[in-house]
Formats: sequence, structure tokens, C-alpha cells
Amino acid sequence: DWPALGGGRIVSSINEAKKTGIRRVLVGVAVAGLLTFVAQPVAAEESSADPDGCGYEPTLSCQWGDGHRLDAYLVNRSRVEGWNARGRGPTGGVTTSWGIRNRIGATYSYRKAVKLFGEFQNARVFDLSGSSTGAEALYKANVKTTDGRIARGDDVRQLWLQLDPVEDLSIRGGRQDIKLGTEVMYSEPSWKYLKVKRASQRLVGTVGWTHAERSNDGLGVAYDLGEDHHLYGFWARPTTGVFDLRKGYRQQDDINYGGVTWTVKRDTWIPDTELRFFGLVYDDDRPVEDGGRADDVEVYTLGFSTIGIYPLGPGNMDLLVWFAYQAGDYTAAGGTSDLDLNAAAGILEVGYQLPEVYGKPWFRLGVNVASGDDDPDDGDSTTFFNMLPTNHLYYGFADQLAFQNLVDWFAQIMFWPHEKVLVNLMFHQFDLQNDDDSQYFGTGAFNKNAFGFGQRPSAGSKRVARELDVVVNVNLIDHVSLQGGYAYMWGRTSWERQFSNEDVKFAYGQVTVSY
Repeated sequence: DWPALGGGRIVSSINEAKKTGIRRVLVGVAVAGLLTFVAQPVAAEESSADPDGCGYEPTLSCQWGDGHRLDAYLVNRSRVEGWNARGRGPTGGVTTSWGIRNRIGATYSYRKAVKLFGEFQNARVFDLSGSSTGAEALYKANVKTTDGRIARGDDVRQLWLQLDPVEDLSIRGGRQDIKLGTEVMYSEPSWKYLKVKRASQRLVGTVGWTHAERSNDGLGVAYDLGEDHHLYGFWARPTTGVFDLRKGYRQQDDINYGGVTWTVKRDTWIPDTELRFFGLVYDDDRPVEDGGRADDVEVYTLGFSTIGIYPLGPGNMDLLVWFAYQAGDYTAAGGTSDLDLNAAAGILEVGYQLPEVYGKPWFRLGVNVASGDDDPDDGDSTTFFNMLPTNHLYYGFADQLAFQNLVDWFAQIMFWPHEKVLVNLMFHQFDLQNDDDSQYFGTGAFNKNAFGFGQRPSAGSKRVARELDVVVNVNLIDHVSLQGGYAYMWGRTSWERQFSNEDVKFAYGQVTVSY
């Protein structure tokens, strides 16, 4: 019932890795191999009456005594990616980088009362250059020297203790992931997809597609009321990370945020339907020299969401509705005083899947709308504030826009030509909700140098861009998966008026090995 833990991976640029990263990779692989070697003899005796011992399927684990258990894992992600985000480099704007992310973690548990979890991360991004664009430029901006070509970081990414003093009550404190929207999960794949890929992390997430990601230092409490209701509350300070590997996983002391969620589980009030209500508080007191604004940013958010899957004809129709209202104090970029915040955002998605047809095609249509400000000089703000989200899942895989002053119409088709292969196609049309406001980009505070969201002028037009995304996932064998993707954005009137090269291209290939 807790927000899912992030995964990890390994990417290598052979020439650079020989100099900097290969030893750490080999150490991680050696540890995994040693654990596997130690576990195998005992795993072969699983039918033994002795409950003590170690096993390696499905994960590396050992148990002993009266309820003691240790589970360990190693996950590596390897990714090469190419960007041309309105750039003019030596190859016409196209730059390529290699990323490697290694994670090793372990959980100690005693019966169902205590869990202690720790995860260490080693990450590198190679071949960065002064002409890098897109996400590469953000990694490059956070390397140690201006001529450096490698971003690197070695950090304790998670370290938390969870106590379950009574049945259905969990208290977790320490460094942890918070991915709002995954507090309650269901076993069916279609429900999992809607919960994880369409409803979660809209305002609070970890930005897991990046090489560094983000975590939180704080306290969370979950209380499950049987088959009907679930309550979750948290208070935390986000860490640095995301695009900043060098200074990642440092607490941002001047940002505090928290909230509560109440989930009415499916079939409780409405058949085949889940309802969820949430309230969030975000307080950013950073000084300007640490990426803050001239005055504090204090935002209160109230919202709800509903998800349902309903039998209809030969298939199943799904529905997602999400709405949030915000109030508080907001200081605009370059501003010197608080503006009264009064903003809102809404999401509507409808899908239809044919599970008995070849490929199990799933068709989806939707719109994401976040309010903008129609008068920057009237003393208030109606621009929705995106908080600390994972926008990559929703507003185009090229990651050029935030959920602020945005209208995103999209169409999606997913199909499975083979049981191990998933093809995901998405088409977006991006417009501004109000052309008197700016275009916004970013994914929330991730270091101590920038606010976390940037902006560029509208150039007097609501029309921003269209984007086509193609992603293919292949579960090659047990513990190994492949992923490849391509995104192309066609700049429209607003970008055409501001850039000589208004289009954005992003392509990547990725290998994930987990054990």
C-alpha cells in the first residue's frame, strides 16, 4: 500500500567508463554474483523442514530465527540518448550522452512489525559537451567544472525505518520515495497501469526517468481500513537530485511540504470505481541565492480523482478524472512581493481496450488543462503551480513543458504484438491556456541554484507545439528488459517566433538488469 520504490539501471560509455566508472560497476556485479553463489546451495533445499536459510528466487533473501528476514537486490540501468532541443551543435544540433545508474538495496524485516530499508546509488552521465541540449544540458550545467564531460554521484538514496505497531497501521520515517497516487494498488495489469502511469505523481513524484532522481527526508503514516478505505499522510523535505548528480541527495532545508490522502477503494461507493481525495501544503522559504524567490512561496492544494474500468461490449472502457484547486501566496520570477494565488487544473481521460483481440489494443483520448494568468500586473496569480511532479509520464517524453498554463490534448494507442513486447504511441497538441502568461518548463526544485521551473514568453500566441512519442518495451528474459523510444516535437507559432530551430528531437535506448 506504500508508494512504489523506484527502479535502477546501468549505461556505459566504454571509453570514459574505463577511466571513471567501471570499477564501481564491477564491484556491484561481483556483490550480486557473490550473493547469488551463496544463496544457491540453500535454495536447492527449499523443501527442507528447517525454515532457516537463503534463497535466490524471485529475489535474493535469507531468513532465520523467529521471524527475521533479509532481502537484497541489485538493479542496473544502461541508457544512451540523443538530443536536439533547438540546438546548433557541430552535428547540426544533435548530441549524444551515455548514462549509467547502479542501485543496490536491502530490507531487514522482523515478522510484520519492523522493516529497515537502505539503498545506495552510483550514477554517471558521460560525453556531455558545451553544445548539449535538452536534459543533457541540465546534467552538463551541474558538473564540477565548465569543461567537464562527466556528471557523477554516489549517494545513499533511501534509508528508512517502518514500524507496524498494530495491524493495518504503518509509520515510516527517514529518507524515502513519495509518489502520490500509488497509496492503494490493485493486482490487475490495467488497474496498475492507470494507477502508476496515468494517475500518480501529478504533483508529487521522484522523476525516476532521470539518472539521479529525487527522494525525501520525512515521515509518512498509512492506515488501511479494511476493504473500503485507506488513509495516508506525510510531511517531508525534498532532496536535491534529478539532473544534479554531483550535489544530489542533499536535504533542502527551506522547502517543506506535506499532505493527506483518503482513498475510497473500488466497489466501496461506486461499482468498479475508485475515488481519492487529497490535500497538500507546499512552503518554499529559500533565499534567492539558493534558488528561491524574493518572497516566500506558500501553496495550498485541494483535489480529488476517480478511476474506473467498466465492461462495455467486447472490451472494457476506462475513465480517469482529476481536479485540483490552489490558493496561497506566490512570488513570480523577478517579483518582489507575494501574489494571491487562485488557480486550478483538471484532467479527463477516456480509454477502451479489447483484451480478446490480437495485440490487446488499448485506445485512449484525454486532455490536461492547467490555468494561466490573464493579467500579470493585477496583484494576484491564477497560474497553477506544479509542485514536485514527474511530468515525463504525461506531457510529452521530450519534457519541454510543465503542467502550468497548459492545455494538452492527446491520443494514445498501446498494443502487445507479443506477450513480451509492448508498443506505446502517443500524440500531443500543446497550447497555452492564456497567451498573456508565459510558457513553463521544469519538474520542481532539484538543486540549490534554481527555483525548479523556468519560463519563456508566449510571443503572443497560444500555439506551442505538437509531439509524437513512440516507446517499445521488451521483456527479453527474466531479470533483463529493453526499452527504446523516440520523440519529435514540431514547434508551432509561439516557438517559430522565438527560435530559428523550433523543433525538438529525443531518442534513446535502454537496458535494465535487475536481481
